[in-house]
Amino acid sequence: MPSTPAAPDALPESVRDQITRLFADAVTGHRTAGVTWAVVGGHDHDPAVLAHGAAGHRELVDGAPAPGSAPMDRATISRIASMTKSFTAATLLALRDEGKLQLDDPIARYVPEAAGSFETAADDPEITLRELLTMSAGLVTDNPWGDRQESMTREQFASLLDGGLGHVHRPDTGFEYSNTGYALLGRAIDDVTGSDYTAQIRSRFLEPLGMADTAFDIEALDHSRLATGHRIGDRSDATRFEPVPLDRPGVYGAMAGLFSTVDDVATWMRFLAAADAPDSAARDQALLSTTSRREMQQLRRHHPLPALPAAEDGTSPGFDRIRGYGYGLVIEHFPDLGEVVSHSGGYPGYGSFMVWHRDSGVGVVALANSKYAPATPLSMQTLRILQREVPGLLERPEKQPAPRTLEAATAALTWLRTDDDTVADAWFAHNMDLDTSREERQRRLDTALRAAGLDRAALDYLRPQAATVISPAQLRWRVPGRGESTPSLRIDLLMDPRREALVQSLDTTAVAPR
Repeated sequence: MPSTPAAPDALPESVRDQITRLFADAVTGHRTAGVTWAVVGGHDHDPAVLAHGAAGHRELVDGAPAPGSAPMDRATISRIASMTKSFTAATLLALRDEGKLQLDDPIARYVPEAAGSFETAADDPEITLRELLTMSAGLVTDNPWGDRQESMTREQFASLLDGGLGHVHRPDTGFEYSNTGYALLGRAIDDVTGSDYTAQIRSRFLEPLGMADTAFDIEALDHSRLATGHRIGDRSDATRFEPVPLDRPGVYGAMAGLFSTVDDVATWMRFLAAADAPDSAARDQALLSTTSRREMQQLRRHHPLPALPAAEDGTSPGFDRIRGYGYGLVIEHFPDLGEVVSHSGGYPGYGSFMVWHRDSGVGVVALANSKYAPATPLSMQTLRILQREVPGLLERPEKQPAPRTLEAATAALTWLRTDDDTVADAWFAHNMDLDTSREERQRRLDTALRAAGLDRAALDYLRPQAATVISPAQLRWRVPGRGESTPSLRIDLLMDPRREALVQSLDTTAVAPR
């Protein structure tokens, strides 16, 4: 089987230049006041950051750098906004793993004032932690309203809940993004631990992972490196960026309150992405198990997307991707990139995005100091530059067949060549002869060979190791036919579900040439 090219520990200069221009153009085009970015190393990399850069300034006044303001750089501290939700979700899972709560517990068990808050029907179940984690509770989408509630106190939040919450669908029947849902989860952490969600996130993750530049309260950070947030006015030049004041963390900080740097976010991304690394069992288990981190990154609630524009026949060709929510993370599957895990952040004055390619672990983080800055499209463009310009960097590890499957493959190829009943007796599962007789299987093989312009000698060159691995239990061989327009011979083998598996399917067909 061909090997995957080794991934580099640093990016070629030409690739770094492309990415640098991409982010710089966003500043010169007045789409953001400033931005700092990093390409995050994958599973096979020792450095956490393969490349980094920045553009613009930490603060603008009337379109010019404010007195004493420095350019954005790698050390700049910026809001990560809703990327905070992944920390809140991880803390809930850690508490679940410790036996202190269950995800299907009603939220009212931990936040009693929420007991009568939800507009539910008589036969609806109580709203649970899991439904809030997955944006499935049916609460009204609260961007941008929720962005202005960060400093709300527990008492004010209790009063809010006492007044009741609206809804747009019944519980666990759809996706609706809710900041209030994550504020409720933060209060649940407070109740279970008898402390405060900010202290729990700090002690459980920030301190052990060495994320010294990440905090909810700016008093704990180096003010000289803090990026000022900017709203975007109705002008088109640099004067459109107007500094905005900061809120202090309150109840709603559980959904968007953290400040951080690209290096610290890279550390967090690698901690989460390591759940899919080949050696994941050995990494940071004491903080949060790989099982729980992997659990965060599964699509739990589908997020419907608009269909692509209709073709000439009036029908849409489909969707550009599959998108959904896990636990504090977004999971998407793209036709070109495969599966990526991410979360964006949009907040008064700031825009942010983190994303990583599940199979390789390679990712991008961008932190910008303008409201709803284009951190997401810039990061996704960067990921595609990496895929295009650095072969092998975003390649998924090759699937490997189970040893038992390779043994069976040797036997199956032998049987196809020889029609030896002793081989079939040893390796065919019970269903094989019931589904199709051995004589018919051999006739089907001859029919497929003739259609491809081949004879039995074509089987002599097939080896188990040359098969395409569909899964550890499924292999496929393809033998080109004689002639460009001639069908190919395809052989498919599938093992049964037992540990000492036998062959449950062995099909030979002629298929159209690629």
